[in-house]
Parts: sequence; structure tokens; C-alpha cells
Amino acid sequence: MTMRIETKRLRLGFSLWLLCCCAASGSQAEQIDANEPALEFDRFCYPATQRNTRNSCECSNVDAAPWGMRALHIDCSYKNYNKEQLSELLPLYIDSLDASWNSLLAVPHFASDSLRQLNLMHNNISSLMENNFGGLRSLHELYLGWNSIQQLHALSFANLPHLQVLQLSHNNLHVLPAQLFAPLLVLQALDLSWNRQLNQSLSGSQLYSSYGLQQALQTLRLDACNLQQLELPHNLPLRELSLRRNQLERLPQQLPAQLQRLDCSENQLTQLLPVDTKQLQQLQQLYLEDMPQLQSIAAQALAPLQQLQQLSFQNSRRLSSIDPEAFQLATPNSHFNSSLRLLSFRGTLLRSFNASLAPVFGQLTQLDLNGVPLHCDCELAWLKDFPLNQTNGRCLRPARVRGILLSALRRDDFNCNRWPRWAYGLIILSLIALCAAGVYLIVMGLRPHRGVTMRRKVGSGSPYARVTIEPNRQEHFTS
Repeated sequence: MTMRIETKRLRLGFSLWLLCCCAASGSQAEQIDANEPALEFDRFCYPATQRNTRNSCECSNVDAAPWGMRALHIDCSYKNYNKEQLSELLPLYIDSLDASWNSLLAVPHFASDSLRQLNLMHNNISSLMENNFGGLRSLHELYLGWNSIQQLHALSFANLPHLQVLQLSHNNLHVLPAQLFAPLLVLQALDLSWNRQLNQSLSGSQLYSSYGLQQALQTLRLDACNLQQLELPHNLPLRELSLRRNQLERLPQQLPAQLQRLDCSENQLTQLLPVDTKQLQQLQQLYLEDMPQLQSIAAQALAPLQQLQQLSFQNSRRLSSIDPEAFQLATPNSHFNSSLRLLSFRGTLLRSFNASLAPVFGQLTQLDLNGVPLHCDCELAWLKDFPLNQTNGRCLRPARVRGILLSALRRDDFNCNRWPRWAYGLIILSLIALCAAGVYLIVMGLRPHRGVTMRRKVGSGSPYARVTIEPNRQEHFTS
């Protein structure tokens, strides 16, 4: 019995010893990890001069793909920092730095081997110097929008071999230096929107060769640059092009053949013609929204877009006519577009749709007619044959169905009167006028002619007989 107790005591002591060893090793491991720079920056953050103060940046540690390596995200936005307050040497393991909404007048010469994203938007930066980002060779995304940048050095983006996204929108750029983007060998997205004085620099057909744009570019945004024309090489692999809010009167005639998304909203087109779309056979998304002058869509204008999936004319408030053959090819045995799924006429002035558009509407999964003043008569009855219950379209005429959703109407509600309402009113007024004319003629017919004098025979017993009044002879009598 004593031996058993001794054995249990030994086992219990051995277990306690193991627990103490594990706890000691764990605390030692925590101390080792605590000495690592990453956890130090988690604790004290950035910049070094503002650590543990209310003005310090907010830092967070995350696991970065693909192997779960440590990555540090630093948020320095809305701190009113200037260039001198930001340390140029960035912490280890930093992956992204957000320095937007500060008071930077120039870009600090940051240095980091791991930084992949840098956000300097909403500052007061006016120029970029030579090799301004030379210490950030791992940078993938650079955001410089909403500044006051007017001058760029030809080597402002040198030593950025991995940069994929460059955003320079909402600045005051007038002229771009030659071969500015040549060092950016893998640039995929470029945004130069809202630089209103760039129209002279970007209108030429040598946009790629003049500024060193590479074939890797997939997305190009040139919104609000006052462009009146634009020509891009036909063999470019460009996928997305945005030309919103420019001065284009026709869609650009020379665009990349592989273009898949085109946004030409808020331009000056008055009519969409087949010549506008003949080079866009691979296009999948087309946006012609908020067009102030667009009034009609001509025949065969949309026929070349055989790969089109999304088409939007939203808020083009003057658009009032779409040709029944807008989607139909001019060649014999032509067929309608078989890929279109989303179509929006929201906020346009279209009143009805011809039944020849039924093959197109029948393949749609979404049709937006919200705000369209529809005339729900017999010419629009075919629209009830399709299971599109969420069009949000409402009837404006006739008055008996005004304001009612298109989906709430029955098919027999779509009928046409043989005569318009004003015609019935005209007929009633005509009948009243005919009746008045008949009464007038009858009265005039019963009246005697002006040359006829009516004479009446007066007898002795007639009150109109002649009466002779004799004088009173009593005065001649004598008494």
C-alpha cells in the first residue's frame, strides 16, 4: 500500500515538473517573440517620433498570402502629417501604408523592401521628383489622386518594376513627359481622369509610343479630360476603357479589337449609328449613360455587338426613339444578339417598343424600365409574354392605367382605341354644329319672304273695323 502511494506521489511530482517546464519554455518563447521587430511595431506603431501618442498611426498585423507570412498594415490617414513627420525608413514586414488626407506638400522618399500598396490621395502634393519612389521596388499599387500635381519628371516612376496600378486622377496635369511610363513594365491599370488640360497630350494616335505604355496595360481611364477624339492601336490587348464626360461627338473609330468594356457616358452623341460600333465585335459591356444629346438609336447600330452582355442607356433623358432593327444585321438570314442579358433604359424618354425587339427582350435576365413614360396600348402587349416581372416600368398613358406597374397589368389591359380621344370630342362638336345649323334652316324656311305683304279682311264685327265718331249734338237742343 505504501509503495502505491509512493508511486502516485512520484507520478504527480513528475507531472508537475513537466508542467513547470512547459510554462517556462512558453514564457521564454513569448519573450523571444516579443523581441521580434514585427511585434514591436504592433505595440509602438509608426512613425517613431509619435509612438504611444494620440498622433500615432493605427497598425494591424495580418497574415499575408500565399504562405501566411506576417504583414503589417499602417493607417496614417487624417493625422495632418507633413513630410518631415513621416519616417522615410518604413517598418519591417509592412505591406500597405495609407497616408491620405494629410498635409503633404511633397512625397517622402520612403524606403521599404516589402511595401506593396501606398496611398497618398487627398494631400497637397504639387510635383513628383526624379526617382521619387526608388526605395519601394516591391510596390504594386500607387494612389496619387486628389492632389495638385502639375509637374512630373520623366523618371518619376523609375525603379518600380512591379507596379501594376497607378492612379493620377483629379490633379492639374497639363503635359506628360515623353516615355513617362516606360519603366512600368507590368503596369495593368492607369487612371488619368479629371485632368482637364490633358486633351492636347492624349488626343494623338501615338499615345502608347509617346509615353511608353506597355502591352500589359489592361485598364485605361481618361474621364473628364476634354477629349474630342482618341485613336488607339487596333492590336492592343486593352480590356477596359473609360471615356466618361468628354466632348466626343462620335465613338472613337479606332479602338483595340479585344476591348471588352467601354464607358462613353456623358458625351455629345446625338444618334448612335452602325459606324460607332463596327469595330467592337468583342465588346461585352457598353455604357452610354447620362447622354445629354442622344435622341435615337439607328437601325443596325447595335448589330455588330454580338458578344455584348450588358447595355445601359440610363438617364439619357432625350433618348426617345429606338429603331425596330437596331439589333438586326443588314445581311440576309441575320440573327439577333444571343449574349445580351442586362438592358437598361432607366430614365429615358422612350414610350414604346416595337414587337420586332421581342427576340432580344426574350433572352434578357434583367430589363430596367424605371422612369420610362410607357404608353401601355396594344402595341406593347407583347411585352407581357416574357417573364420579366421586375422591370419597374410604369404606364403613363392611357389615363385609366396611369402610374400602374407594368407587371401588375393583365394582357387585356393593353388595348388600342380605334379613334383617339380628341377625335370623339371633335365628332360630338360636329354633331352639335349640324343640329344647330338644321334648326336655323328650319326657322328661316318658315319665315315669310320679305316681298310678301300680309293683308287681312276686316269685317263689321271685327274690333279692327273703321269707327266714325260723330260730334255731340245736344248743344243744338233748346229747352
